[in-house]
Amino acid sequence: MRSIVRFVLVKCGVIPKPNFVARIQRDHPTMEQLTPGRIVIVRDGRVEKWICFRCPGGCGEKIMLNMSPNKSPRWRIAVDWLRRPTIEPSILQVGGCRCHFWVKRGVIEWCADTGVTVRKGWA
Repeated sequence: MRSIVRFVLVKCGVIPKPNFVARIQRDHPTMEQLTPGRIVIVRDGRVEKWICFRCPGGCGEKIMLNMSPNKSPRWRIAVDWLRRPTIEPSILQVGGCRCHFWVKRGVIEWCADTGVTVRKGWA
């Protein structure tokens, strides 16, 4: 139902089309489970551990962001009722394509110092 509501809101121009939607699962996703546009939150019980997704910068590498409060660096994620994720702080891909971006309400916001040319479809 949420995906239908999100689709209608995008088609009506109420919200921008999200680059990412989130889902929760218990185990680390395989590369096959990490389809473009999908963020997986790895949760064990009530403890969120990892944010996993494919790099949108073109290299397609698996990005894994730590959510453990006992380790550094650490990221936070909030997911709204339309499953659009917001991740803080920004993500800097130091390997692969060297891109730098924010994810806000499912939309990628590229940083000025990103090391890639923004791919069509991710803008």
